[in-house]
Amino acid sequence: LSLNSVFKRAEEEIAFLKKFNIIPLLFTDKDYPQRLKHCEDSPVLLYVKGNVDFNLPKAIAVVGTRKSTAYGRKFCKELVYQLASPNLLIISGLALGIDGYAHSAALETNTPTVGVLAHGLDRIYPHSHRELAANMLKNGAILSEFPVKTKPDRENFPRRNRIIAGM
Repeated sequence: LSLNSVFKRAEEEIAFLKKFNIIPLLFTDKDYPQRLKHCEDSPVLLYVKGNVDFNLPKAIAVVGTRKSTAYGRKFCKELVYQLASPNLLIISGLALGIDGYAHSAALETNTPTVGVLAHGLDRIYPHSHRELAANMLKNGAILSEFPVKTKPDRENFPRRNRIIAGM
């Protein structure tokens, strides 16, 4: 890569962040998730869209199968309903199945929720969760360590999962 192409790419990234109100959150920022700082491989930079306190007193990660059963969906919803609190952060991966049910139940109970993405914030994957992601911005956020134009490639999902676990 030439220096000019690197600067051009940086300018494109900054323009996108400004246009879509995405906050670049550095490891040194006071709003950076404090629990994540305890992980030796925590990201130096997170891209955040939404409005949430990542450092609420309690946090729980809910991750499950994409092909959930009726029992699994019911259990997930009941679990979130029983834990519901404005002082609890529900974190998941915005994936099909249990992840989506956890985010939806959090929204239904006014419990803050965060979707950690395995790609840039210029897209929502799966596409069917676009409305869910938009609703999450009111009492939560979506975040990623990946810059714009990063696709949801297979190798990004384990990296995403370490953030979910770390938070």
